[in-house]
Amino acid sequence: MFVLGIQGSPRKNGNSEYLLTAFLEACKSFGATTRVIHPEKLDIGPCRELLVCEKKGFCPIRDEMEEKGYSLVKEADVVVLASPVFFYNVTAQAKVFIDRCQMFWGRKYKLKLIDPDGYHRQGFLLGVGASGGKRLFEGMELTAKYFFDAISADYSGSLTYRNVEDAGDIVVRPELSRQIQDAAGRLLEPLIHKKSVWIISGQDACRSQMAAAFVKNSVKGKLFVLTAGLDAAPKVDPDMVKIMAEKNLDLKYRSPRSLSDVLAQEKKPDRVIFIGSKEALPDLPFEGVACWDLSKPATNSLDNLKKLRDEIEVRVKKLTPSLASLF
Repeated sequence: MFVLGIQGSPRKNGNSEYLLTAFLEACKSFGATTRVIHPEKLDIGPCRELLVCEKKGFCPIRDEMEEKGYSLVKEADVVVLASPVFFYNVTAQAKVFIDRCQMFWGRKYKLKLIDPDGYHRQGFLLGVGASGGKRLFEGMELTAKYFFDAISADYSGSLTYRNVEDAGDIVVRPELSRQIQDAAGRLLEPLIHKKSVWIISGQDACRSQMAAAFVKNSVKGKLFVLTAGLDAAPKVDPDMVKIMAEKNLDLKYRSPRSLSDVLAQEKKPDRVIFIGSKEALPDLPFEGVACWDLSKPATNSLDNLKKLRDEIEVRVKKLTPSLASLF
């Protein structure tokens, strides 16, 4: 379970930073792995409304958003946005990051692609503001809701604090630790109790990614479906992304994971599928591993890849009824 924090504050060691750090520590206590993006520290520019994202599904601006933004958002099970109030909204740094996620909106609403992880991804807002106004957080909350919708995450609530201005003001808030722990628990406990299916292949760049996408689309968030590679590739197969889009499934910006990392970070799976020849099946520390003897095409033509995709889809359809017992 991966929780991604987005720290919108440009202020070093400020109240928002303290709040996000404390929240992610609480998430770790529930078994999550965490990471933080600081838009202030990234080389990213604002959206220039080129509209390529709405027509072709990618952002033509070449900067760190591609590698250090989109892929992490896509990987996250939970996205936590933290920011102080600047003119009744998030900071400019956070807003640049959010605006650049228009690319996800374009893929979802213009190209009609389904993010298979969107069935379970959650979004949460952390906010602080200097004044005590009743409507202080309305603009920030509305922005967060639209942002989470664009990245296919359900808005799961917020923790917001008024009259927080000087460094350290948030630290002395009574009940802060309990509120953070309770909120993290409400957010993560439904995810913790889900059972999981692991799909393993040689490089986690093609076959396992396709199979996982079909399974996720079938179970619609009722199970965690993870992929892993014995020797993970640097990136997923772009032709695989292309042909899965024909099935309306969005696998762009997915990243292969190594089996060693998955074993170290995730709880024991309830079902394991290995895709590859029986001779290549490794000695896995699990019982009842199913082996789908499906090799990569000898010739990487789109037609051969589509045949492999269709065979995997058929196998997933046969598999799905047996997964219902794990719900």
